[in-house]
Amino acid sequence: MRAAVIGVGAIGRNHARLYNEIENVELVAVADNDPAAAARVGGQLHTRSYGDYREMLAQERIDAVSVSVPTMLHHQVALDCIAAGVNVLVEKPIAATVAEGEAMIAAATKAGVKFTVGHIERFNPAIIELKQRLDAGEIGRVFQVHARRLGPFPARIRDVGVVIDLAIHDVDIMRYLVGSEVSRVYAETAQNLNTAHEDLLSGLLRFDNGTIGVLDINWLTPTKIRELQVTGEKGMFLASYLTQDLYFYENDYVNTEWDTISNITGVSEGKMVRLRIDRKEPLRVELESFIRCIATDTAPIVSGADGLHALAVVQKIVESGEQNRAIDL
Repeated sequence: MRAAVIGVGAIGRNHARLYNEIENVELVAVADNDPAAAARVGGQLHTRSYGDYREMLAQERIDAVSVSVPTMLHHQVALDCIAAGVNVLVEKPIAATVAEGEAMIAAATKAGVKFTVGHIERFNPAIIELKQRLDAGEIGRVFQVHARRLGPFPARIRDVGVVIDLAIHDVDIMRYLVGSEVSRVYAETAQNLNTAHEDLLSGLLRFDNGTIGVLDINWLTPTKIRELQVTGEKGMFLASYLTQDLYFYENDYVNTEWDTISNITGVSEGKMVRLRIDRKEPLRVELESFIRCIATDTAPIVSGADGLHALAVVQKIVESGEQNRAIDL
């Protein structure tokens, strides 16, 4: 499988590195509008480099490409790759607008190429294990999913705020885990240290099945925290995206004979279990999945529609924060 990368910034360099390592994949080229950056990465990985991705598409035979350019460029770059008959993985968010995302999906469908969006947390081993256990009914009905994604401001981000850059991960994961669509959002956002866009989000999501999503996201915390808590009838799962640890806290339902509260059924702390997870680099798992869906002609794990849903929800979250009101979807 012949792979290429367009955009070799912080994320794109890792795409290129992994394509260069994955078995049965050849990294044939990288492209970046900074020719020096492209040449540097190409030299490190012993592959050809281009300052113009369109020249690369014209000169190289490519089966799979990762598009990791700034969001505002996703639409045009992806359309050019699709027109060249190349299967595309575009980094999240799918596009700058829903209309652009819809156009990209339609073009890929018409051209018959695979199209997927880089929602990398879907490929985190802790989340994969959590999804399997939720689907097996291990905590019964899910009441709430609470995401904490906190950390310092990343200098690489210029074009979007914390909602579109970070919260979109957890919106996608919540939708994936609970198997339901978001019906209403409410957000409190603030610009504290980053003057261009919001750098703090406290948000609420209501899903069609009644599950509540809680988003605690910021660029203001000096240490990086990436945690997801899922509370249900039989207990709670706690997952760490960073360490790939997954814990289960069991509910003990307690009936008391004490006359004063004899009609009350409560919950007390049960056993806690740390579940065994085979740790893997999520980006590698994502790229291997992308290559496999091309090789086997199967649907990608993250569809264009998944990326579009996540974008639509986070745009409504931004709107809710700006307008200080709940918004129905």
